[in-house]
Amino acid sequence: MIINDKNSNKKVLIVDLDGTLYSINTFHYFIKYLVRFSIVTINILLLLRLVKAMILRVLGVIEHSKMKFIILKAIQNNQKINYNAFVDSIVNYKNQLPQLENSSFDIKVLATAAPSCYATIIAKNEGFTSCLATNFTETSYHQNFENVREVKKQNVLGYLKTKGVLDVHTIITDHYDDLPLIKISKQVILVNPNKETQNILLENQIFFNIAK
Repeated sequence: MIINDKNSNKKVLIVDLDGTLYSINTFHYFIKYLVRFSIVTINILLLLRLVKAMILRVLGVIEHSKMKFIILKAIQNNQKINYNAFVDSIVNYKNQLPQLENSSFDIKVLATAAPSCYATIIAKNEGFTSCLATNFTETSYHQNFENVREVKKQNVLGYLKTKGVLDVHTIITDHYDDLPLIKISKQVILVNPNKETQNILLENQIFFNIAK
């Protein structure tokens, strides 16, 4: 494949959502939003599915990824859920990242494990070029369903390939889950990282800056 030299020089910014662009885990807040929605709309079936998924997760019967899969399956065809209203309800948890205002970045990608049903709205509101998130799916559950870790890296690289871009300049994240992307980024900026994340990056001899 011949890469367009003009495109290959484009500067790319990758930003995580939970704990990074937003100080919270947006999916946890989304579950609470769905519970309230199911009660207000008297959708007992949806409420039971949400409660069942959460109980199975708390008991350790299923992993977080499987819980997310079950919940997204439960709401996939519900046309009454107001995703814009949910995004509005968590706007006060948004962090101010000066890099988003930096015009030197040609491509800005919100790359997250959060569901695309609301992550794409956040990406549009914040002026991102694109959003790569966890999508609704018609297939049965598999671990690659969630846009996280190596899957996220491959999705980012696949997207950049369509733009004729070769590499990632800067990644902003809070967690070592993004280590696959961190390893291929020229610059790493951490937002409120815990000690474990910092230690793992140091062990991998990765230099990073911490956002102030």
